[in-house]
Amino acid sequence: MAMEFIGMLFEVVKNVWEPFAEQLKYLKNLPENMEILRSKTEELSSQQNDVKMELDRAEVRQGKKRKRDVEVWLKNVETITKDVRNIEDKLGEEERYLPRLRLGKLVVKKIEEVTKLQEKGRFSDGLLMDAMPENGITLPTTRLVGKTTTERTLELVWDCLMDASLGKIGVHGMGGVGKTTIMKHINNRLRETRFFDNIIWVTVSKARSLVRLQSDIAKAIELDLPEDDYEDNRSAKLFAALMRRKKFVLILDDMWEAFPLEKVGIPAPDEDNGCKLVLTTRDLGVCRGMETEKEIKVEVLLEEEAWELFKDKVGGEEVLSSKVRNVAMLVAKECGRLPLAIITVGRALRQVDDVRVWRNALNELKGSTCEIKGMEDVVFARLQFSYHRLRNDKIRACFLYCALYPEDYEIPTRELKNYWIWEGLIAEVANREAELDKGQAILKELQYACMLESVIDKDNVECVKIHDLIRDMAINIARAAPRFMVKAGVGLKELPRDEEWDGDLERVSLMRNDVEGMTGQPKCPKLCTLLLQLNPLSENPSHSFFKHMHNLKVLDLSRSKVKFLPESLSELENLRALLLCHCPVSKVPSVAKMKELRVLNLYYTRIEELPKGVESLTTLRQLDLSYTRNFKIFPAEVIPKLAHLEDLLMYRSSCRWSSCSSLVGEGAGIEEIMRSPQITTLYIHFVDLPAFVSYMRSMQWRMLKGFRFTIGLVTSRLPSAAFEWHSFSVEIVGCNLVSSENSLLLPDNTLNLDIDDCNDISRLSELPCLANLTQLRECYLGQCKGMECVIMAEENSLLTLEKLLLSELPNLRTLCNGFVLHDTLANLKVLHVEACINLKNLFSLFLLHQLQNLEEIVVEGCKVMEEIASGGGEVGETINNTIALPRLKRLEFYQLPELKSICGRILICNSLCIIKVWNCPKLKKLPISLSSLTHSLEEIRGSRKWWNELEWDNHNAKTHLQLFFKDM
Repeated sequence: MAMEFIGMLFEVVKNVWEPFAEQLKYLKNLPENMEILRSKTEELSSQQNDVKMELDRAEVRQGKKRKRDVEVWLKNVETITKDVRNIEDKLGEEERYLPRLRLGKLVVKKIEEVTKLQEKGRFSDGLLMDAMPENGITLPTTRLVGKTTTERTLELVWDCLMDASLGKIGVHGMGGVGKTTIMKHINNRLRETRFFDNIIWVTVSKARSLVRLQSDIAKAIELDLPEDDYEDNRSAKLFAALMRRKKFVLILDDMWEAFPLEKVGIPAPDEDNGCKLVLTTRDLGVCRGMETEKEIKVEVLLEEEAWELFKDKVGGEEVLSSKVRNVAMLVAKECGRLPLAIITVGRALRQVDDVRVWRNALNELKGSTCEIKGMEDVVFARLQFSYHRLRNDKIRACFLYCALYPEDYEIPTRELKNYWIWEGLIAEVANREAELDKGQAILKELQYACMLESVIDKDNVECVKIHDLIRDMAINIARAAPRFMVKAGVGLKELPRDEEWDGDLERVSLMRNDVEGMTGQPKCPKLCTLLLQLNPLSENPSHSFFKHMHNLKVLDLSRSKVKFLPESLSELENLRALLLCHCPVSKVPSVAKMKELRVLNLYYTRIEELPKGVESLTTLRQLDLSYTRNFKIFPAEVIPKLAHLEDLLMYRSSCRWSSCSSLVGEGAGIEEIMRSPQITTLYIHFVDLPAFVSYMRSMQWRMLKGFRFTIGLVTSRLPSAAFEWHSFSVEIVGCNLVSSENSLLLPDNTLNLDIDDCNDISRLSELPCLANLTQLRECYLGQCKGMECVIMAEENSLLTLEKLLLSELPNLRTLCNGFVLHDTLANLKVLHVEACINLKNLFSLFLLHQLQNLEEIVVEGCKVMEEIASGGGEVGETINNTIALPRLKRLEFYQLPELKSICGRILICNSLCIIKVWNCPKLKKLPISLSSLTHSLEEIRGSRKWWNELEWDNHNAKTHLQLFFKDM
């Protein structure tokens, strides 16, 4: 029995000891294993560097594309390298037994993973594959007019493109005849038919350098082509990139000069390579200089086609009464069957039923004369009709002002209207808003007369464009009276010589060039406007540069590198607008003599103090000191002397305002602003919440037509691009909003509210002043550590809110806590959430069901997010198993490692265009009704692995949606 007991005891000890001994090995071998891991990780990093070098070389020189498994391998190497660094850090900090034992096990595991990665990194099948270039872009077009002429010409061009023996084709004709329109239709048809591998469209403007042309072609084919590279290198790189496009069509629209193909780097099209070059130009000589093998002339319309187009533009057959019709036919005939002239004149006479107006139009068209090279005298004579028909000289002067901008330039309408006001083309009235309204009315009149075209630029800014032909006409008019010198955007390296500055010049535009310095002493006593913005101007100017410009009213040096301004600037006694925004100037000469100055724009400059004599500027209306980071103190007793100051703009300036001047040094206190009732736009930074509350209690803000108030700490953080700053915005940084003795007050017309780094607030709806914000549209909440939710049950419903952005709220648990009111967030359109690390779900199904205006949901970097919309029975029977979001356009989820579900219901989204999912490995289903996506869906983006692992209730769904999937 004893021996049997000892045996059993030995067996028990053995069973206990062996696992323990095995565990001890991890601890004992930890230093040796760690050294092995370091060594293998270094080898892996070297392997990674070699792979990257080979990739970079092949991608740049051969246009290859890395394989997906190579991309995944590189990311895995980055991840494991980071893991190894973390292990090393923990080993240096950790001395306890159990944690080091766990690290020992982890080191062995990582050695195995690194070894596997080394094996996978050999890539026996190669690293790269041939890139598949895009086939070009679809261009917006207008309806083709003229079956016999325009459509016939289009088919002729098409036949030439299909003819293998023709490589270079020239399309020529007078300005405004429809060359570009025809080629846009050709471009789009080529894309659809895919007879060619790549369609490349480049618009070539007048006076465009070959370097710029190379850059434009490179941009169109997504080639990085540094402008500072040698000419031969640029040509060689562009040549190689185009050759990789194999069988391409290059369309060069609106050419003015011929050039050697080899100098730019364009392969000569021939039957062997199957490439085509098509150019459009007004000059047949350009076609011949380019050695085109076929020239096609775009003719004007036939008379019956021109008449049909004209009738359409004046408002239709029913507009033309019997007394008007015969005169209207003669007016249409005088347009010379040129589409642009027909459209311009037709629109100018749209809905006009007065025969006397028609007879006058006919007489003016017959009487117009213009001496212009070649056939363009016909075009200008017709286009000048619209110019002369403008109501008065002021409006005509406003139109001519547009010619000061470069060709094809998108002119911001607000900037243009400001120029008109500052120059005096719009008479000064009671306030700035009324002047801008007058400017808007003039803009509309010019647009209706087809002198300007309304456009929206890439930043969603309202702009206008002037057709290049109409611009040429305007410049031709301005060669006589008023006298202009326009050399905008033509690549000037230096200013025109002194003798070119004619004494009769009234406006000079040299903007958007490469001029380094303001040299010489131009004698221009009549000069009113001088535009030098967007030039380097890095050299110190001549001290007497402005000496003979006593009549100058507008001087724009914005976005230049000018650091020093000459003393002769102080002598410009008639100056109304001095624009220095985005210039690195630290000092401005005395402005004491500028008694007419209305605008002093020092936005984003380096000035440390106001110019001397600023207190004497009794006509000053706008002072812009926004983003002046070196400007600390606003001098006392200046504002009361600026009796006409309407706009004081100091957004994100380092100058902070207090209710007591002693708190901010020797400068002015907020009381000076309170005593200035003429101020109607105010962008300032309050030193703290008490200073802001003091200002709010003064009620002066009720007179403001625009404000941007910042309260508290200075921050360099900018809100998300989705956050649009309106003219009624409040930003609060680093303040106690609930526990402060000064209860927060906000203007009741606040449109934007930004609360950042305010840690004593647990929910937005606990702010009593929120109930008064009946116009609040956008709200940004960031880095507020105490924030647990946005709205508590049955509190403020934020009915007017359209955009809500939540960022870095570490304790946020949900959007709305409890059973919310029925109209909660009823107008919400955009919801962005990022880096809220404890947020498991965003909102309830009940709340989601209420968000019928929601257009965009973006969630990013929420580490524990499991479900976007959660809940069950509280939704009720009314919605069954579906939730309709009729306006939802975008769904984007990034870096959500725990996200398992978007919603426990099927979403019906009839407007959904974009779905993007990245690094959400547990998201296995898209709960979206396939039938609702039939017409709206544009793309689904994500990793190929995620897409392949998605689960589908209906197998046909994946097959259908596969067409929209793009590997991210």
